Amino acid sequence: MPESLEERILSLLQNSGDDGVLQSTLSKSLGVDGKALSRSLSKLEKRGMIKREPYQDGGKRTYRIVLLKRSQKVDLSDVLWVSCTVCPDLERCGRGQPISPETCEKLTAAIKLEYQRLFSSGAVKDAR
Repeated sequence: MPESLEERILSLLQNSGDDGVLQSTLSKSLGVDGKALSRSLSKLEKRGMIKREPYQDGGKRTYRIVLLKRSQKVDLSDVLWVSCTVCPDLERCGRGQPISPETCEKLTAAIKLEYQRLFSSGAVKDAR
């Protein structure tokens, strides 16, 4: 599925550093016209994901688009179902190790149970 313009904007901003990107540069980089870009930026700004700061670029008025850092709150109950949180082998577990997430039967079983729980509650749809 192709990315939406908003997703493409956010991706570009995430890779641009803390200084942001000029709106005129965004338009060129994404290959979209100014009106479409402006509508998408307005949506992102209303959602609190970006900030548009007025900017003078060689006498031209434009905006500097800055990605706002959002702290993501994690509820501990969201991860307690993962068997790793209580696994006695956690200290020795890792990619490329004899014990790893890729080969862990306990983790695989926990993921399957959580998927079934979410699927039966209607929180996710079957992707098969």
